[in-house]
Amino acid sequence: MSDSESILVHSILIISSLFIAVLAKLFRPEKPNNFAGYRTKRSLLSQHTWDFANEYAGNLIMWASLLTIVIEIFSYFTMEALTSVYVTAGVMTAGLFTAIAVTEYQLKHRFDKEGNPIQKTGDRY
Repeated sequence: MSDSESILVHSILIISSLFIAVLAKLFRPEKPNNFAGYRTKRSLLSQHTWDFANEYAGNLIMWASLLTIVIEIFSYFTMEALTSVYVTAGVMTAGLFTAIAVTEYQLKHRFDKEGNPIQKTGDRY
């Protein structure tokens, strides 16, 4: 891979990461729908689960995107071009899957099967 190709691929990955972070953090639909937002079986149970899941996943995705960019910059200067692209794509994918898994875990433990918040002593959320 030439230097110009490498820069182009890394630029696309950085823009993709930033785009995902901005969408997840700033554009949160107010009501459950079939088009936008964090949509899983659990997040669509109620307005409570929808609000929580979209805020929680949005924050995780934003941090995963920032981590992806940091690792991408580091790998660009320390690895071969193609290896750097694979590492970046792997980190981006792992970050998104981790955000989904952690959000689903939190939904399962914070809400009942009908989507109502579970009240725990000392739990502010």
